[in-house]
Amino acid sequence: MDELNNENLPIRRLEETGSYSKYYDDNRFWRKVRRIAQKAGTSVLRPVLLLYYMMKSEHVPLRDKAYIVGALGYFILPIDLVPDLIAGLGYTDDLAVIAILMKHLKDNITPEIELRADAKIRDLLE
Repeated sequence: MDELNNENLPIRRLEETGSYSKYYDDNRFWRKVRRIAQKAGTSVLRPVLLLYYMMKSEHVPLRDKAYIVGALGYFILPIDLVPDLIAGLGYTDDLAVIAILMKHLKDNITPEIELRADAKIRDLLE
């Protein structure tokens, strides 16, 4: 897997996402998604929700799901390298990890996963 190109990130290789899986919890995930939806918008929500629905899919290999759980655990981690409250910068570290993961897992994105993610975004942004 690719290395992340920012030496300031706590995750330097995607294989390291596993150490953040202990922070993942469905309730905390949805609490954060609802809390940030309006401010973060589609550019943040879509990749996060695509990963979430890939994680829930029975067609995604277990190894890929392990990477996803770690990345989403990092996303909901209460302490970030770049605090999420900093406008314009706050999701940079989260999205760097998510973007690299999305690059490697894009073949797992089915039309159904896209539809579910897009429907949830519409629901969150209403």
